[in-house]
Amino acid sequence: MMTTSRLRTGIAGLDEMIGGGFIRGDTTLITGPPGTGKTTFGLQFLMQGIVEGENGVFVTVEEMPQKIASDALNFGWDLKKLEAEKKLRLFHLRSEMLQAGGAPIMQCLDIVNTIGAKRIVVDPISLYSLNVGNPTDLRRELYAFVNYMKESGLTLVLTHEVPDIITRVSRISDYGLEFIVDCIIMLQYVEIESEIRRSISVLKMRGSDHDKAIRRYSITDRGVEIEARFEGYEGIMSGTARKTGAQAFIEAFKR
Repeated sequence: MMTTSRLRTGIAGLDEMIGGGFIRGDTTLITGPPGTGKTTFGLQFLMQGIVEGENGVFVTVEEMPQKIASDALNFGWDLKKLEAEKKLRLFHLRSEMLQAGGAPIMQCLDIVNTIGAKRIVVDPISLYSLNVGNPTDLRRELYAFVNYMKESGLTLVLTHEVPDIITRVSRISDYGLEFIVDCIIMLQYVEIESEIRRSISVLKMRGSDHDKAIRRYSITDRGVEIEARFEGYEGIMSGTARKTGAQAFIEAFKR
């Protein structure tokens, strides 16, 4: 009987939501507004891989590698040391590379092969798309890149930044990326009783069952940590939650 190889993410609570981890060779899209922890999510996935003997490549389109390495120290991740040990590479897709034409994202493949990487993160693919003019060319390039990863047994995480602070589920990407990837995880801000919380939900996981609950999460000095589901509220994915009728009745009854 055929078995599916799972990769632990290193994110407390997430592996339970997705049946034990990402499926090896799959591509996952992490989407959400600024500040929801997409970069941290990607780095945490790579750190877990290194713990398990799988080298990783972090392709940054926005931040300088030095800034990413500096921020990672807040979580106890010494990226420079890991680079020196040839377990990790930070690869910067600079603006001049993006504007030069061709297929710049494919330039990271030499680094992937050099260190024998098994886990790849591209952060954020949305900014990459702004520098590749023709949407048709972009889809073709991303499709080729994702297919190469899959055929090579490499597991890919793409982050995608949406401009709206309060995100709606109908807005995932602007160029059909949701149809290319195998798994979609949405990070959101939620307003509950005049307080901003963070929520995580798994919208899609091809070939596998997954938790359908919308859960809270936080970013601690250990990275991203998944917490309990939102109980007694509805409308979480709209960004503005409200108490369910039953919860409102219970609270009114208590008064």
